[in-house]
Amino acid sequence: MRGKPQQVVVDGKPMIAIPEKQYESLLAMRRQLGSQTAKLRMLRDTLTDLSEFLDTVAEALDTADSDGPRETSSPLIAERRRAQHARGVAGSGRAPKGRRSPNRTRT
Repeated sequence: MRGKPQQVVVDGKPMIAIPEKQYESLLAMRRQLGSQTAKLRMLRDTLTDLSEFLDTVAEALDTADSDGPRETSSPLIAERRRAQHARGVAGSGRAPKGRRSPNRTRT
C-alpha cells in the first residue's frame, strides 16, 4: 500500500478503502501466514516429542549406569542439555488437539 489509505465512513463507521487488487494481495498473505503457522505448530510438536524421547533415553541410560562412576562431561549429558534448551525454545506444551495440523501422524 503506497501513500495514505483512503478513509471513508459507511453507516457511521470509519473504514479504510483499498483497491481490489490490494485486498486480494492481503487475503493471499493471510492464507500464507496461516499455512506457516500450522507448519510451525507441527515442528514445535515434533521438537517436543524428540525432547521427551531424549529425556526417556537419558533416564534409561542413567538408570543402567547408576552402578558405575558418573562422568559429568559425557556426550549424553551434553545431549540432554541440548534437549532442555530445545524444550525452552519450543515451549513446554503442545498445540491443543483441535489446533494440530490434520496431516500429523503418530508412529
